[in-house]
Amino acid sequence: MKNIKKYLFVFFILMLTILLVSCKKPQPEPVVTFTVTFDSQGGTPVSSQTVESGKTATAPVNPEKDGFTFEYWYLNDDTIEFVFTTPITEDITLNALWNEVVVEPTKTNEEMIQEDIDAISASLILSAHELNMPKVGPVNKSRITWIANHKYVSNTGIVLPLLPGETETNGSIRARFSLNGTVVNHNFEIPLQAPKPVEIATKKSIPFTNLTTEYNVADANIDIFYEENGSVPYVKVRDFLTLLTGFIDPKYELTYTVAGDILTVSYDYLDEAENEAFLAGLSDFDGWYHLELIIDATENTIATPDPGFYWAYVYSTKTNYSRHINYDRENAGKIYEGGSTLVYDLDDYNMDIVMYENDAVLPYFVANQLLAGVSYYNVYYNQDGLYGIYALPKYGSDEYTTIHTSSTNQQPVPADLIVHTFNYLGFAFNEFYGAQEIMGVENYFDMFFQRKDNFLINDPVIFDDELFKFINADIDEPHTSYGYPGYFNKADYRGPRLSSLSQFGPRVLSFYQDGLYAVDDAITAKWGNPDETSWAANSRPKYWFLDTNKTTAVLALDGFDTSNIQESLTYDPTLLHEVIEVEGTTIVPDITGGNKFFYYNNSTQEYKLVEVLVKGLDETALPAYVTSLESLGFVLNETTELYEKTIGDKKYLARVEFDATFNLFSVSVLALDTAQTLENPQDEFAGSISYLVESDSAVYMEMYMELITKESPFVDTVLLDLTFNTGGNVGALYRVLGFVTDQPFSVSSIDADTNSHSRSYVYIDGVPTYSHLRWGLLTSPATFSAANSMATIFQQNNLGLVIGTTSGGGASSITPILLPNGTAFTMSSNSISAYVTGTGTAEDPYVFHSNEMGIEPDVFLAVADIYNAQLILAILASK
Repeated sequence: MKNIKKYLFVFFILMLTILLVSCKKPQPEPVVTFTVTFDSQGGTPVSSQTVESGKTATAPVNPEKDGFTFEYWYLNDDTIEFVFTTPITEDITLNALWNEVVVEPTKTNEEMIQEDIDAISASLILSAHELNMPKVGPVNKSRITWIANHKYVSNTGIVLPLLPGETETNGSIRARFSLNGTVVNHNFEIPLQAPKPVEIATKKSIPFTNLTTEYNVADANIDIFYEENGSVPYVKVRDFLTLLTGFIDPKYELTYTVAGDILTVSYDYLDEAENEAFLAGLSDFDGWYHLELIIDATENTIATPDPGFYWAYVYSTKTNYSRHINYDRENAGKIYEGGSTLVYDLDDYNMDIVMYENDAVLPYFVANQLLAGVSYYNVYYNQDGLYGIYALPKYGSDEYTTIHTSSTNQQPVPADLIVHTFNYLGFAFNEFYGAQEIMGVENYFDMFFQRKDNFLINDPVIFDDELFKFINADIDEPHTSYGYPGYFNKADYRGPRLSSLSQFGPRVLSFYQDGLYAVDDAITAKWGNPDETSWAANSRPKYWFLDTNKTTAVLALDGFDTSNIQESLTYDPTLLHEVIEVEGTTIVPDITGGNKFFYYNNSTQEYKLVEVLVKGLDETALPAYVTSLESLGFVLNETTELYEKTIGDKKYLARVEFDATFNLFSVSVLALDTAQTLENPQDEFAGSISYLVESDSAVYMEMYMELITKESPFVDTVLLDLTFNTGGNVGALYRVLGFVTDQPFSVSSIDADTNSHSRSYVYIDGVPTYSHLRWGLLTSPATFSAANSMATIFQQNNLGLVIGTTSGGGASSITPILLPNGTAFTMSSNSISAYVTGTGTAEDPYVFHSNEMGIEPDVFLAVADIYNAQLILAILASK
């Protein structure tokens, strides 16, 4: 049987188009500060401190008080010493704890400390995961400081089960006892053990709510399982796959077979293009593939001979990411080098598969990552509910607020969930981080153990701060970014924020300093920067000519963006009505005239919105259409400047515009239930026609290439300026290439999961092609991700000169990761963009190379000179 990755590359690439998004980091935000006040409780006064949000306070000089010794500062509970490495996220008051000097005539300090040691020894072990570590001795009130000195035991009293291969039976933790000036150090032995098999004890019916418009997944309830008194969620595979109907294309019938402790899930996939070739007599393969997933509870493994199992069943997103993109399956240059069977061994991460009630039960977050998350859809779990989300919802959005509002807000994280989250971090980075080999890391657990005291902690703020530092300083690549904190924090807590470039490692620091900032300086030197608070790129022209004859143009392209668009050459009211969900009723007048129509679906969960751009009309279309609107009963609201009409239980708001620069006419319609109210409904529409143009790279190219050729019919060379382009959507990148060439172009990739390699050929239809022009690229260290891929494709396909510096790299698509404690981040996935060397012979075999570290230009030009017309023209003349 042929491997599906050879024949399903269309699907795989389409998944990449939704995974690869812009990785442009935000500029540092304004500094927020909080006040730390010290109440000495009758002792000498201590000055307050002003601390930046997320930073730490400084321990002051101890106050003094007659007849007492100062012990420590505490926040609310006088048995818990405040730790001055705690990030400050609000105004707080710290109180002094005093110990009255008492002379004990019958016992020595050492004897009293020993009584505290004995009492603690009797109650030290709370569970297999947690120690009882009081700050005060239970008998004689000695003050205790704990310091872990073992790999599997944290300062916070969390004990990890041994990883495979470890055979130790005991660890230890040291306690420093202080009483009346006497100090005693004592080591407590901690029993260590391998993880025990999971035993399902309880279940809870959890409601699921879909929060994204990308997939139509029905709200429902699903059983989530737990161990006795446990907080770690588990789910039946069959239940979870059933819940995902709508994300999983319902036309695929999944079959479940249980044999002993093995569950096999399978389905048959039809590649329609292959089937059409078979029916036409062009192929002997009918296009059907049998895909299966084998879940073995005895071996504790999840395996598939073909990772296409995880992708082939996925339904198309609502957003039309793939428009105009086609694949040349018969191209003689295509390559496929198969890899190995994909196996996840959960023993490596101290996680367990259980056969329960004739079904395989997986740790919930493993099920989510494998069966949904690899395709950018996730089902977020916050102990109270399950929520379908696409990508990572933005802070402040309704989706963000919903998933972060939980009964666990501001509660300590349970010990078993702390351990599970730590193990899941190892699973995520060792199995799904595509840059692992490139970065030279064999096992990410080694790095996590170095940070264990802040990862193995029940304070969610400290955990998130540590993960934030790990991602920015240790991972240090722009495709991997902290997302948002978990649901044990305050519901409105945003998480640690960037306040300085010093928080980054050297690679991301260079991306900013040698890339974005250097290019911004070059733009400022060339065109100035009227608004010094934002990027100068906002003030540089969209296009310009390098010579007085206007034969050589440069077109700025600062991102690869995709809108949800359908197109037609004549007005088609059904495309408008599909978006606002209307049948059999004319809502707005037909648009007469015009020669090309772009229907933008800008709907949200709350309302439906269609915005139509029309080419081929002039300014007279505006008043004529307004007259037609009014004749249909629309009335202008003078406050909002929108036309309004109510039909039954629906209210329709319309806006009509014309842009003389692009000669574009626009009609937009917002559909609401009459019970709905929007405070400023005009704000829900796109800001302008130019905003709609720039929101989609293919529309942007079409409109600006028309402006360029209209201004100069003699233009023969166009350079795309990618110097400030930090990436975006791969589908948008491919559509841009359709303006450059009318021929199929090769794209290559590496799958780090299976070590398979492929080269396919893509061709674009439906966009204007300017293949008669000479094309080139301008690149810089900020040319990242999809922009880096464009430089790769240009060189691999000889599409034109690449001029500038080595691009910023970024080979992998990105994937969102949800941790069991609710923290989320995105990271480089196993789908890696590549280029190919070699001719495919035995003497000169094909070799696939990741472009993670960037592409060398054909001609070097320093960033400071990247807009020097004389130098660029000289380079073009010499080639």
